[in-house]
Amino acid sequence: MEKPKLFNISMFLLRLVLGTVFIVHGAQKLFGMFGGIGLDGTSKLIEGLGFSEPYVFAIIWGSVEFIGGVFLLLGVLARWAAVAIVLTILVYLCRVDLAYSSLFQYSVIEHNVIIIATCLPVMLMGGGSWSVWDV
Repeated sequence: MEKPKLFNISMFLLRLVLGTVFIVHGAQKLFGMFGGIGLDGTSKLIEGLGFSEPYVFAIIWGSVEFIGGVFLLLGVLARWAAVAIVLTILVYLCRVDLAYSSLFQYSVIEHNVIIIATCLPVMLMGGGSWSVWDV
């Protein structure tokens, strides 16, 4: 198979997996779907982290994940969706993971680092030619 075709298949599969993961996580935060805590639970979690206006941050956090996931899945502004997701993950990583976890104990730090690393190819190369609209 030719390299450009393999690249497009790879980017599509990467977007498919990332998009699905973030659609589910965003739906958990926004709508309480898939066993999630919904906006009320998410805003209480954010309030516990010391953020002011926790309900607003809950809407932003859930929306970035849900809409970013949809955009990644479809390949709509995939680079920017990946950037938004990485920024959200970095805030969570700095505010929660690094404050309450250690790299040498079981934690979600590794998961967030993997998410960031998985978003990097999309950020750098775009979603591939199998995208609906990628700039």
